[in-house]
Amino acid sequence: MEFKFFQYRYTFEGNFAYAAGCIKHALELMGHTESNTPDLHIYNHCHKSELDTLNNIIFKPTAPTSQHFQICRKGYANSSEITFDEPFEYQFRKYDITEQKYVQDLIERKANKWDASIIVKWKNNLRKNWPKDHILVIVQQPKDETVNGFGFGNHWTKVCHIVNKLISHKLNYPIVVKLHPAFKDKSKLKQINKWKEAGITVIEGYTSIHDVLPRTRLAIIENSTAGIECMMHDVPIISYGYPDYHWITKDLRILTEINNYIDDLSWFNIEESRKFLYWYIFDYLCYDIDSTVNRLKQLI
Repeated sequence: MEFKFFQYRYTFEGNFAYAAGCIKHALELMGHTESNTPDLHIYNHCHKSELDTLNNIIFKPTAPTSQHFQICRKGYANSSEITFDEPFEYQFRKYDITEQKYVQDLIERKANKWDASIIVKWKNNLRKNWPKDHILVIVQQPKDETVNGFGFGNHWTKVCHIVNKLISHKLNYPIVVKLHPAFKDKSKLKQINKWKEAGITVIEGYTSIHDVLPRTRLAIIENSTAGIECMMHDVPIISYGYPDYHWITKDLRILTEINNYIDDLSWFNIEESRKFLYWYIFDYLCYDIDSTVNRLKQLI
């Protein structure tokens, strides 16, 4: 088979370059060759509905590190195949002490999908006294494709509805809103200041979520990759979008139910969450040549 890379949305730099390099090397090891008249078309950061070629694969770097990436026939994140077809194999996944130590190491070194970037400067908030047993509302970039194109409706409006509902319920748990690290929308400052005046802790800038999650009761997420870090810390997730990991979250369809889901965590199955995490990191995602070969054998 002959293949060709198309720098569809982003040029192959940084973690995109690493992923493309792994895919190219893996395909060559499998006996395939690069060509300008390809049988297989390789794109990054898109969905098949955007493409006019047949026999495509799509890759996208993702959590938990800058060397992990997803390969799919359909898309990425909440548009990938595992969003719609439950990967039942995770339910039978066993994990060993070596894998547990690997995940613990990721936590201790505060791994993230930007950890290879030289321009991202993370704050050292190890001693920050975040409220104990808090409800963590995770905010994504409102213009991100996963909430503005794949998911639909206004992400910021949804966040505001959720936070306002939490405030009105007068919960027994503190509320923490974590903005996306690169969030810089000045038009939202008035609302953010209102939250602060209401006693809500707002986390801004490049604060590692690994510093926050040890004190989190549960997280509320639309479909952020921060869900992977939540699983690493055994934090229950309420999801109101449709993330590819929604199989192990509490699906929030109606806002009136949010208080019940927060007070009663009997819906959370820690073992199922761990099984999904280990399957996702070690069996589904790619991170080196061998894992890429294994994934490509499933797809082509």
